[in-house]
Amino acid sequence: MRLVSSLAAIAALLLASPVRAVERTLIASFDDPAGDANGPGTYQPPGDTDFLPGDFDLRRFAVYEEGDKVVFEVTLGENFRVPPSTQRYNSTPLDLKNNIYFQNIDIYVDTDQTPGSGWSMCIPGRRVAFANGHTWEYAVVMAPQPGAARAVTEGVFGNEASRRVLFPTNLQTQGKTIFARIPWSFLGARPTKDWGYSVHVSGARWERTFAVVDRLASRHEADAYTMPVIGVREAWMFGGAPTAGGKAHPWVVDVLLPAGASQAKVLGSFDEKTGAYAQVPFVYGSGVAPPPVAVTTIVEKPAGPALSVADVSGGVVSMKGPTKGVGVMQIGKVLGPDGSAVGRVIVTQVIEGGVVGRAVEGGDAIRPGMGVEFGTPPPGQGK
Repeated sequence: MRLVSSLAAIAALLLASPVRAVERTLIASFDDPAGDANGPGTYQPPGDTDFLPGDFDLRRFAVYEEGDKVVFEVTLGENFRVPPSTQRYNSTPLDLKNNIYFQNIDIYVDTDQTPGSGWSMCIPGRRVAFANGHTWEYAVVMAPQPGAARAVTEGVFGNEASRRVLFPTNLQTQGKTIFARIPWSFLGARPTKDWGYSVHVSGARWERTFAVVDRLASRHEADAYTMPVIGVREAWMFGGAPTAGGKAHPWVVDVLLPAGASQAKVLGSFDEKTGAYAQVPFVYGSGVAPPPVAVTTIVEKPAGPALSVADVSGGVVSMKGPTKGVGVMQIGKVLGPDGSAVGRVIVTQVIEGGVVGRAVEGGDAIRPGMGVEFGTPPPGQGK
């Protein structure tokens, strides 16, 4: 009898003193047009019947502060759901438990509104870059296989940049919306309306793959489980690639853009000749973007052929300019605004109008627009 009375008293106390919900404050929200999950306008969805038309169609992105958490809320055009099958290409079925199955959703955050102060590369395999020299300080990636995707990314980014990328687990979904709750301590500060964001949606591959591309001189391109875009769609690949065997077109199919921007124009801004990726702008909660970074000009006459950095993505550096005297395996110095060397690159391929290489030193400091100075090429190489 005493136990029953005690339980009744506890129940009455709980009813009289309800637990107060954590206050949720909207920091920023952005809408995205419906029906534009077609990249530069030509992409077609994968052909398997598991996919529905709105699976990759970004519709809304919102940022909330909730106690000591920042909530990133992404809404697509179709419900998040468990697929009938968790295997492709006769592979072993995967144990997918992150409540996201078909998509990768990458959220890049510019917290200091200072162009050039953060990182310019995107998650490996996405094949996009950022416009106007704008960079991110933190990134959050929603992916079906967060551990595996993180391992690939860390292998490309290195320690310093990798510490700024989070692959959250235990994502929550509600219909067409997915939520990631991130401690704002990870983002360095409490969110403000001045923060900028770049949100990208791509298809998710379920097995680790490497596509052989010419731009890496027959080496493998790191791919954090990104579904490719090819000429003619297949069951688990997008179709509609602009050029057969293209090595620069984006594998991102929908991006969040400022009002009035054309996605077809933005995602179509890649350059197959130089290998430069499409340039995607950030959106800012304040509605005001910081000014673009001025292109660095080399004042003094360089010791050898001079080019400029066109794009930096995942350690791959695309450079444009005269290629006479530049050869494969030649090392160049990347010059900062004051003309001093901030890093080094090694050439892996000479293409029309420029070269493609890899950062071998100071990769985090290399920015689009910086000059690149080359000396004498190895014997028998160069043009």
